[in-house]
Amino acid sequence: MRIGIFTRYIAKSLLTFFFGVLGVLTFVIFMNQFIRILDMAMTYGTSVSWIMSSLLNVLPNVFCLSAPMAFQIAILLTLTNMSENGELIALRSAGFSFKEIVRPLLICAVVLAVVLFIMENWITPRSYKRLLDRRSEARSKITKVNLEPKTFLNLGEWDLYLESLDKNTDTARQIHLIKKEDDGALSTKVNASRGKVILTNTAIGLQLEDGQMQRLDGKDPTSFVAANFDEYIMSISLLKAQYRRLRVGEMSTTKLLRRMRQMPLDAETLNEYRTEISMRNVLAIAPIILLFVSCPIGFSFGKRTNKGWGMLFSVIIIFAFYLLMTLGLSLGKKYAWIAYPGPWLPIVTGIFAAWYLWKKRLNI
Repeated sequence: MRIGIFTRYIAKSLLTFFFGVLGVLTFVIFMNQFIRILDMAMTYGTSVSWIMSSLLNVLPNVFCLSAPMAFQIAILLTLTNMSENGELIALRSAGFSFKEIVRPLLICAVVLAVVLFIMENWITPRSYKRLLDRRSEARSKITKVNLEPKTFLNLGEWDLYLESLDKNTDTARQIHLIKKEDDGALSTKVNASRGKVILTNTAIGLQLEDGQMQRLDGKDPTSFVAANFDEYIMSISLLKAQYRRLRVGEMSTTKLLRRMRQMPLDAETLNEYRTEISMRNVLAIAPIILLFVSCPIGFSFGKRTNKGWGMLFSVIIIFAFYLLMTLGLSLGKKYAWIAYPGPWLPIVTGIFAAWYLWKKRLNI
């Protein structure tokens, strides 16, 4: 009975700190992404639905970044708080072993590790892919088009000029269209005295009246073909072809393994795939390793220790963890024989650090 009550108490304390810190870290990381997405939306004139979809697809990646750090900080804040209130001493005096105190923390760590494992290997890559698809979709649009009279408007291949425009009826006068070759030379020119100009999200429709088209002869640039027309209908697409190279981060672990088996890949790509797979699993198992490193430090805090020390040690541990992971990733991408084990450097180091700290703590 006592273990059940204690488990609920310490788990509640841990989760309170965890969700509080997670909210702060998520907000900080998310705001950086929010500003970038909003800037792109303003640049390309995307819709509100595009903004909302992009923000939702950012959330899984933000969670996977902030959750291990939030859990690490929550562990030491929980233990520091219990030390500050004399609860750790009371629990030890009541006969609770370190194993019993750690058990509810370990359960939370395992649950978080399972969630991160699923998200890192499958959910986050798919969300990242959808985010990149949405960005590519926005970039495929030439620009945020505003039809204004007496202004040259660049529409990719075409430049459009309107002398006047009635936005209520979409009627324009003195319409001029110029198309240029890749080298900047004039290719086609269309002039019309009047017509309708209809703007949609993907194209501009032109219904021209009483005009002339001039087109240069492709074989002889000194000659051109001219034709008058009473009515001419054309459409200018506001979308341009986009080629997007598939990134490693947007492929699920299953897809990475399948491509490694079925496709002839160069050594650099293979190393990148292997380190990516390892990194995802390292981040998933991180809460468990961080728990065993943090607990002996937290148990060493005295009654007069305040939460500032918990934050300080948390920052040091998190910094060391990500520094070692970055070093392992760099080595893994450079040398094929450590592509898989390289990113596991912080895990191996963490195991030895935890063993040393627990040995030192239990011998006191």
